Amino acid sequence: MTHISDRKKEVLAAIVSDFINTAEPVGSFKITKNYLQNVSPATVRNEMSELEDFGYITHPHTSSGRIPTDIGYRYYVDNIMETRNVGGREIALIRGGFKKIGVGIGDIMRGVVKMIASLLDYATVLVSFGKKPVSYSSGLSNMFKHPEFKDIEYARHLVRAVEEEALIAKILEEYSKSNPIEIRIGHENRYREMKDFSLVVAPYNINGVESGAIGIIGPTRMDYCKVKAIVRQVADELKNILDEEVFYDR
Repeated sequence: MTHISDRKKEVLAAIVSDFINTAEPVGSFKITKNYLQNVSPATVRNEMSELEDFGYITHPHTSSGRIPTDIGYRYYVDNIMETRNVGGREIALIRGGFKKIGVGIGDIMRGVVKMIASLLDYATVLVSFGKKPVSYSSGLSNMFKHPEFKDIEYARHLVRAVEEEALIAKILEEYSKSNPIEIRIGHENRYREMKDFSLVVAPYNINGVESGAIGIIGPTRMDYCKVKAIVRQVADELKNILDEEVFYDR
């Protein structure tokens, strides 16, 4: 990746943030009005032109505004995005959600995916590893809230992929071994079924042994900062719950 100046980072961050929130291409005037008030639109246009030359942003043919590319999202995630802590309200919702979940591994897993899907508005998959992996999913209907999924063929690709439980289990098991929180963006995905989407994957452990993974699937226009924070918190809470469940089952 090309190293970019602090101002270009600010412009790229503004484009990513705005596009995540609106799904609309972002122009120079909007950036100077809402994000960089001390910079002229002409300067922002120059920075945008160079960012486009580097491959970090592009523009739809029907608009003069810019949108991030997969490479641009990657640069943002690795070099610009700040670490976000889960807020008190979100922690309360997560812990309150766990209290409402039934007993037994199956009920816990089903409850967890529903809870995450309600917090994030993306599709959630949870896989329990083993000789025969078990997959739980929720939130596919959430995806139709996002404008990308007005394209029926685009939506069908996701539904088909999530329904292939063996494939999802294979993907989550592979991705969960890379980093504590693994983010794969669009064409970074090795599996063609996932190349139009982004995944955020976090492993969970039972008594210190890696036992499964949580995966969030959404458009590349995903709120990576929020997703990463929520998934990390839920994985930690799930570990504690499952440790207790296994202990009491002995």
